[in-house]
Amino acid sequence: LDAATGEQISSEGKDWRASHSCKQMIAYSPVSNTFLIANAGDYYPKELLFNGFRGGSHLSGKANFIGWGNGGGKQGVTQGAIRAGPIGAFASVWTFGEEGGSPDKLYFASLSQNVAFLQPPKQLFLGAAGSELGASLASFPDGRWLVAYTQADTDVITDYLRIWFDDWRLPAGVRTGGSRLAIVDSSGNVLGAPVNVSALGAPLQVEINHLVERPDGFGWMSLDGPGKDTAKVAHLRCQRAL
Repeated sequence: LDAATGEQISSEGKDWRASHSCKQMIAYSPVSNTFLIANAGDYYPKELLFNGFRGGSHLSGKANFIGWGNGGGKQGVTQGAIRAGPIGAFASVWTFGEEGGSPDKLYFASLSQNVAFLQPPKQLFLGAAGSELGASLASFPDGRWLVAYTQADTDVITDYLRIWFDDWRLPAGVRTGGSRLAIVDSSGNVLGAPVNVSALGAPLQVEINHLVERPDGFGWMSLDGPGKDTAKVAHLRCQRAL
């Protein structure tokens, strides 16, 4: 839509090729006046595909992460997020499970305002057991990123068709005890050990992670589980420069 008039800009989508899964992965950078959108498909494309839009035009650059799909709804990418950084570029995280039933793992990439990988896709926690899912991220002013995700000791996404729903049927212990925060640099290196924030009493929402930046830190919204109607808000203050 045109922000001034509210009218649809039809030309922006003319080169868009996608399956049925948009993943809600979209971000806007006011610095570079650029939208970055990612789509993960089960057939066309069988990949996570990043596209950009600026000034009413679809950008020619594309970046992609090769995945898999069966053409019937199942695919390797289950969930992710994109955020704009302080200088006009972007970063993204997503969960990917290899075909054949391996646990889902968390990947990171940084992208330029012209939709090119600055840091190619990189698995964040090499050698870690279990699953990592439900990720989001937020930026620090110095170019680092705060990554929020849920950790499980086993492979908890056994039915990939469940990821289209608001309830992934996760064990209760994963929801209440699996929330983690980690700091990642622009090259996808994890700085220090992830922190378990489940003890705050407001675990991260898995299906849609609501991590946001605040003037003095970060925050997120949490529900007790799918279908619950009471929301909790967590506020994490940064008392000094990290």
